[in-house]
Amino acid sequence: MDKRIDNQNGNALLITISLILMLTLAGIMAVNTSVTDIDLSFHKIHSEKAFYIAEAGAKRALAELKNDQTWNSGFYRVVLNGGAYSVQLEDSSSNSLLGDTIVISSTAFEREGKATVELMVIPEKARPFRHAMFGDDLVDIRNSMNTDSYNSDSGTYAGTKDTLGGDVGSNGNIIVKNGASVGGDVGTSTTGGASVNGGATVYGDIYDDGEVQELPEIPQSEYDWAEANNDALTNISGSYSYNSSTNAFTSSGTVTLTEGTYFFSSITLKNSADLLIPAGDQVTIYITGDIELKHASEVNAGGDPAGLVIFSQGDFVLKNSGEISAAFYSPEGSADLRNSGEYFGSITAKDIVAHNSAKFHYDRSLGEYSAGETGDMEIVAWKEL
Repeated sequence: MDKRIDNQNGNALLITISLILMLTLAGIMAVNTSVTDIDLSFHKIHSEKAFYIAEAGAKRALAELKNDQTWNSGFYRVVLNGGAYSVQLEDSSSNSLLGDTIVISSTAFEREGKATVELMVIPEKARPFRHAMFGDDLVDIRNSMNTDSYNSDSGTYAGTKDTLGGDVGSNGNIIVKNGASVGGDVGTSTTGGASVNGGATVYGDIYDDGEVQELPEIPQSEYDWAEANNDALTNISGSYSYNSSTNAFTSSGTVTLTEGTYFFSSITLKNSADLLIPAGDQVTIYITGDIELKHASEVNAGGDPAGLVIFSQGDFVLKNSGEISAAFYSPEGSADLRNSGEYFGSITAKDIVAHNSAKFHYDRSLGEYSAGETGDMEIVAWKEL
């Protein structure tokens, strides 16, 4: 036989074996790649499941805190959807730097998956002045009354005026009619509660499916503290009458309240009386009865509304071209604005009536003002570790 033919047969065999080896190696690599992909997918699936289980544990802990802000026992290996979570809490009792912040750490395992979720929560602050006017039961606006908004943090009323932002809200009914104008939203949490007459104008949205806004009462302990530390005997000057036995306050002239906390049973400003708050001073008033501002009387006129905050258990009446710059909060009281009275700031009350060309200018900077706590907890930071 020709030796050249033998050599060619040998070369062909080597080539065939080489090809088989290459295909085998390619097959092995493909299998390894597939196995790796399967492993990665398996790990991803179970890691995602572990994440959701950890998140459920953190949310359960948050729910416990909302019921009891002193709760800090956590959970250990609670079984859920084929996995388990454990939750630990860290607060000021173990880390004084945390203050009122609570750190919730929830770790979960699901087969080979593991995840840790961390929440940072604080007691929710009550923000009572998020609207121009908020009446728990009713807001009645009519007869050319109008609202708008401005921002005292950014400039003057004239320089920051806006036809939006002067929102009117309620948990009950809102009536807007007879040429009234709302420079903002009209929103209630009562179905069918927003009634806007065809002769009225609303520059924002109108809705009746808003969230219920809780109006927490100011604790009696705060009134008691204000009475015990009343600055009415030392920080008032000008023309006025103050009865230290009944805590009733009356003025028919010009009177100044400097920085401090005041406790009154009633406030009456007679015709053209003028109550001044020095620029930059912070005056907080606790009042158990009513406030009445009579014809052309003024309170903190041209001043910063945040400089005069009034917490009341009674009613508020502004009449006949009077003017006030303040934030007024009376969850069980009424507010009555009539006859060209002008209000700068915010009012929150049980019910509000604003008629006859009264004007309301909401100071948007009051939206962030906080007074006490709602009893709820809010998340301020979230991360997956």
